[in-house]
Amino acid sequence: MDDRFKRLIKGFKVISLIGGCAVLITYHIRQTCRSLDKIINLNVLDAEKKYTPEYIYIDDPKFDLKMVQSTETRQSVGLSRIWKSLRDSLASRLLWLCRHGNQEQRDLALQHLASFKNNKKWECLKLAQALDMNTAVLLARTRGADLRYFLPPPIHVRRAALSSELMSFKLRDMIVGVQRISPHSCIKYFLSKYFANLQEQAMEADNIPAKPDVISERELCMLCLDALYHHIILFHSKNYIDDKSTSTLINMDLLPRLAELFLRYRNDVDMDVCILKILTVISMHTVLLKDFFQNGLIGELCRLIKSEDVRLSSSAAVCLANLSGEHCFRPGLYLLHPLYRTRTKPMCDTLLIHGLRGGVFVTWRQRDPKCDGPLVITDVKSKVKCGKPCVEEEVGVNYMDPELKQVLDDLTEMDEESLLSNMEIVLQDIPIEAKRDSTVNSFTAAKKRIALIRENEDNCTYTHCWPKDWLPKDCKNLRILGVNYWSSLSEWLEGCPLQSADIPTRAVELIPALIDARVGQRNVPIIWLAHSMGGLIVKQLLIEAAESQDDLQKICEQTKAVLFYSTPHRGTSLASLPRAADAVLWPSHDVKQLKENSPILLNIQNKFLTVADKYDFETISFAESMPTLVTAFKVPMHFVAANSADLGRGVFYQLPLDHLTICKPASRQSILYTTVIDVIQRTTHKKCELQYPNIFLEKFYKLFSWRTLFKATGVIDSIEDTQYKERFRWFERIILDTYTGSCSD
Repeated sequence: MDDRFKRLIKGFKVISLIGGCAVLITYHIRQTCRSLDKIINLNVLDAEKKYTPEYIYIDDPKFDLKMVQSTETRQSVGLSRIWKSLRDSLASRLLWLCRHGNQEQRDLALQHLASFKNNKKWECLKLAQALDMNTAVLLARTRGADLRYFLPPPIHVRRAALSSELMSFKLRDMIVGVQRISPHSCIKYFLSKYFANLQEQAMEADNIPAKPDVISERELCMLCLDALYHHIILFHSKNYIDDKSTSTLINMDLLPRLAELFLRYRNDVDMDVCILKILTVISMHTVLLKDFFQNGLIGELCRLIKSEDVRLSSSAAVCLANLSGEHCFRPGLYLLHPLYRTRTKPMCDTLLIHGLRGGVFVTWRQRDPKCDGPLVITDVKSKVKCGKPCVEEEVGVNYMDPELKQVLDDLTEMDEESLLSNMEIVLQDIPIEAKRDSTVNSFTAAKKRIALIRENEDNCTYTHCWPKDWLPKDCKNLRILGVNYWSSLSEWLEGCPLQSADIPTRAVELIPALIDARVGQRNVPIIWLAHSMGGLIVKQLLIEAAESQDDLQKICEQTKAVLFYSTPHRGTSLASLPRAADAVLWPSHDVKQLKENSPILLNIQNKFLTVADKYDFETISFAESMPTLVTAFKVPMHFVAANSADLGRGVFYQLPLDHLTICKPASRQSILYTTVIDVIQRTTHKKCELQYPNIFLEKFYKLFSWRTLFKATGVIDSIEDTQYKERFRWFERIILDTYTGSCSD
């Protein structure tokens, strides 16, 4: 007993000694750490974790997502690991289909990649590393693509964007470089105005001279970008080898500088517009896709195509469409709808041509709303206050039985129908005179209710391009293109001598852009919307198309309707001013060619009437009846008289509007818009009726021929397994095409 007690005491002493030593050592270590924390900041070791890891471009088509699996993925277990591996496997297979699949497989894979939601940052970075340039540009043109799928600009571009170095002098050097190749008086004038004597100052001083103090660095960069765009658009060529200006700028690192400007002036709309104007011209050369991709510009274009600003979204859509090689839009031609890739073929091409001093993003905007102006259909005051959007008041929501709610809604609808049936619908912009109009508009109660809803919607929102925002709502499968060209009203304004041209020359210059955009080349009907002098250009273009013997004639054959908004078919009296007024106003060449009863205009008028009768064009003319307030002094001037705006053929409406608002409907209930919708719907309906029987017969013939051939052989068992699978897949595609294809698709 004593021996056991002695052993317990001895064990207790050993444990107490060891425990005391451990406590003492722990205490000293803790005190040492506290002392070090007071002297040294150990958090500096985690400073590197604040920076995003850099990535390199891997130019290897065999690259797989499995090569970039993170440590977290390898160490994860259970269902989480299985789910991540399935997502990685699916993404890698979709990427393989995007590179090696056929057209249908590629479209389906891109849609699935863009539909991936709730991805973590590291998952998006893995996908961005695996994307090649061709897949990246197609994914950027797919609706719903995550911006994190695209790699940012390289590290040297991002570091340059954070530096204080002046970008204007880099752009100045590029301007001087292209000026040496193709000298131009406009560029010489620009350099002498904003960079005068800077070269001599730079030679005398050791450093770069300071920028001019009269304007900011941002404004000077925008002016330099406009000068570069002006030079490129004058001397550009469709072939990259012949485009000396573009190749020179690419060798002078233009694309990295543009990517740097995107980063320096983030979310600056005016700067983005200046950059995109240059990119729309350069993007015609598909050989530069690799340069766009490596400088991170594909991601920037994907960001801008999602913008609500029509200038940014349309320009970005043009750049991506050109780089993908699926389309070719030359400078001056803008894609307004659809912005993203679509599997359906267009049923109609709608082209917009503006007039003097107009533009795609200026001429076709909605009419500016009047403050506190009453609506036309209802007696309620408009909720629009100086163009601001409507804000609905929040109302408390109480629970209601669904069946009871449905009964109340039906009763309300019946009351509205009985009330609306006794009301007369008065559309906006009522014509004060109409000629050759045999249509009678009848509105049912359902149409009246739709008119009320649309009236409220259009007055609560404002659009800067009504064809882009309104037409796709009422007509499906449209392609809307806008045409831009330079024009001037007075020689007092700054202008380029190389951009001054007469109406026939402008029409001839527009022809290659339409042919490259495949306008009229796919048996798609064409409808023209032309304002002012734009109508004269359209008439001359159709005359040229009718007289040609090549593919241009298809444009004339596919043209179904032309709508003229205050077009001076016989000229305008403002172009024939008295000598004193002519000396003061100094009208431009564009204005002088619109003289009243000009032989050139009368010749175009007679030839167009002959062509319109030959090809059975539907023509609709709108005329102004109110004077336009010009300049800040609001001088009333009547631009186009009614007799000149009347084509003498087709429907003619004279509206109580001025020259600027004649092409700007206030809402979708305006006759300016309803007429366009009626024409498009009739045109697309005819095309649908003509194509549907042919498509059905063709698919039925393929299916019947295959079945007959398959039964006649009688040797199914002797066919090899690979050949049988190929024929079965071919048969499956025919079945899908037969039962899923429709006229709307």
